[in-house]
Amino acid sequence: MAVKSIEAIIINCSTKEQTALALLSAVHQGELPVTVIDCESTDGSFDFFQRLARRLPFTLARMPLRRHGDSLDRIFAAAKSDALLLLDSDAEILRSDLVPQLGAALTGDAYGSGFLHRGQWLGANHLVEGRIGYYAPRMWIPCVLLDVAPVRAAIAAGLSFRARTIGNEIPRLRWLSQLLYLRFRVPLLRHVKLELLASQRAIRFGARPHYVYYDTGAAMHDYLAGERGMRFAALPDEVWGSAVRHHHGVTRHALRKGMRNAADVDATRKDAIERIRNVYGNVIPELESTASKP
Repeated sequence: MAVKSIEAIIINCSTKEQTALALLSAVHQGELPVTVIDCESTDGSFDFFQRLARRLPFTLARMPLRRHGDSLDRIFAAAKSDALLLLDSDAEILRSDLVPQLGAALTGDAYGSGFLHRGQWLGANHLVEGRIGYYAPRMWIPCVLLDVAPVRAAIAAGLSFRARTIGNEIPRLRWLSQLLYLRFRVPLLRHVKLELLASQRAIRFGARPHYVYYDTGAAMHDYLAGERGMRFAALPDEVWGSAVRHHHGVTRHALRKGMRNAADVDATRKDAIERIRNVYGNVIPELESTASKP
């Protein structure tokens, strides 16, 4: 059965320029009801979006600033729509046929539709490279359509969108596995492999990693697709690059200046203002005045 109502959700945390671009893309390309949720922004975002709401069709709401996964848990618990399209504030929908494809795919036993972020070994940007830590597969969270009912049931059962790391050295002793995982966060200890424990490691995603990193939404995907046996309706990879434009980690970088592996906040801010003007034909005076900021 096709979903009855879809609402786009964009969370803003002090990145009003990038969020405004995401909003315009959702309005123009998605033709959906959109809610922008501001989380304790310090860049004047709430007042800005209050003024913008007089010119663009969207709803503005507020929430406390929490970790991304905790905010998503709260959003799904309170959702009124049948399905939510999660769109990162640093993402942009590029094609008008994307949302119809997502909606058409969300049928039967599918809990969500979008792009599948496949599992892989973690690289040096996660402190230790090589066959050490494994990145769990998940729905690609910057742009994904999720059926509210199964997600809400999973949250009620104790699941969360929250990111977490699970040690895998001795899985039957969870506390010890977590303790052993912490050595990878200590420069003098992170190269200690403890290969004598290799046979004790559980097979996870076809490998025996020392630990598994579940990024935002990965534990939810593992539960719904694994334990519940539901499908994630993945669109073809060749659609991905032409359907969504994404700058990785802009919000995290804005909140934590020393964040590694994240796009430059100022560069993406200027890029957003230019695209709002040149691609969508919108001139937002409040943003134009910030376009030349150093």
